[in-house]
Amino acid sequence: MSDGAASPAADGTGQAEGARVDLGELYRRFLKNAGMIIGSRVIFGLLNLGTNVLVARAFGLGELGVVLLLQSYARLFSEIVKFQSWQAVLRFGAILEEKADWPGFRRLIGFTLSIDLVSFAIAIGGAIAFIPWAQDWFDWPPEVAALAPLYMLSIIFITHATPNGVLRLFDRVDVVALQFASNAVLRFLGVVIAWAMGGGVLEIVIAWFVASVLSGVFVYTATIAELRRRRLMPRLTLRWRRDAAEFPGVWRYLWMSNLASAAPLVVNYGTVLVVGAQLGAASAAIFDIARQFAAALSRPTRLLGPLLFPEFSRLAARDDWVSIRRILKKQLALTGMALAVFAAVLFAVLPFAVEFLFGRELVDEIWLFNLLIAGSLLRVLGFALEPAFLSANKAGTLLVIQLIATAVFVAIALPLLGPMGLVAIGLGMLGFHVVYFALFMVIGRRLLKKRIRRSRAAEAAAQREAEAHAELVEERPGLV
Repeated sequence: MSDGAASPAADGTGQAEGARVDLGELYRRFLKNAGMIIGSRVIFGLLNLGTNVLVARAFGLGELGVVLLLQSYARLFSEIVKFQSWQAVLRFGAILEEKADWPGFRRLIGFTLSIDLVSFAIAIGGAIAFIPWAQDWFDWPPEVAALAPLYMLSIIFITHATPNGVLRLFDRVDVVALQFASNAVLRFLGVVIAWAMGGGVLEIVIAWFVASVLSGVFVYTATIAELRRRRLMPRLTLRWRRDAAEFPGVWRYLWMSNLASAAPLVVNYGTVLVVGAQLGAASAAIFDIARQFAAALSRPTRLLGPLLFPEFSRLAARDDWVSIRRILKKQLALTGMALAVFAAVLFAVLPFAVEFLFGRELVDEIWLFNLLIAGSLLRVLGFALEPAFLSANKAGTLLVIQLIATAVFVAIALPLLGPMGLVAIGLGMLGFHVVYFALFMVIGRRLLKKRIRRSRAAEAAAQREAEAHAELVEERPGLV
């Protein structure tokens, strides 16, 4: 928890003494949470990958493709409709936390949670409405299509947006890590049981559905317990216009951050669906295995971005852009050196690793793995850039970057999908990440320089005003 605003006394570099103390606290808190969540995601991310390999080998790539297409279908509707309310909780909640405005915090949580509930209803309704067409597009078996409407209810449990923000703001990353772990374990156990009992694709779908529901219930329960303990239980309301007036800019922030954050996820899940419709369920399974393999290698570092978001929000609330710049420079330098060594070793052993883990069939798609991993590692390099933009209230700029990168992906992948197959998707993904990172670096550098100049100008003006007041008091003490 933050101790309040830093002292305005500067050290000549625009960095306040109090902020330096807070920066040290930030690093300690960040490293503690990073160790916890990285350990969880590495171990249980590999377990998720192993679950997919088990399904592919025990039931076949076609069966795995059907399950992945159903999951991607649900996730696509979830990402399109949902608002990134967890980001609003961190952005505006950090400001309220600094002010110790806990009644305002309760109203903020009630506001975002009510938006979540409406989003769930729209996403589930839309997903169910399109199931008859999806069954034809993706060639779902009749038993899977019959269960699909029930599976869409998992959207409620995989989209715990406001609870995610509350837990991260109150430094309860342990709950987030446990949710991911429980989902991975339950999914694996369900697949093992289905295989042992001679089940098929329907039983795998049920296992994944149960895992999503139970792990999601865990997050909701933990969030309610945390809010009760702090006496911050919200009051739900649909009076959005009145509530939003208390948090100026919240609607624009929600819309922009939602569209910007959803773009990469829509690209991922939408691509699985396009590949499934154009090349078949087996190709969709191959693509998703390669995508998850690349994500498993990069996810631990990419998870650090959300951990930095509440810290960046607190620094932004204090107008301490110098500290944010220092953190970004240090992150880019250290991550760049580590990735250079890691990438050299990884690409050398990648064909052997793919054959050992997934079988000879997937080695034929080694270029897909190479391209997806290259793009994913580039995204890792700039993992702190997105939370920095959001803390600067530049969700609109982030959206523009995402849209440009997505347009590059579509322009490369779709025309080449027919003649080049899955390699076209890899080239498109790499183009997406190259453009994404380059635009972040160019625009972010200009943005930080502008914010730091503005902050220093404000400090200088305040200092001149204080000096003028002191001189006036000295000359005419009777005025005080």
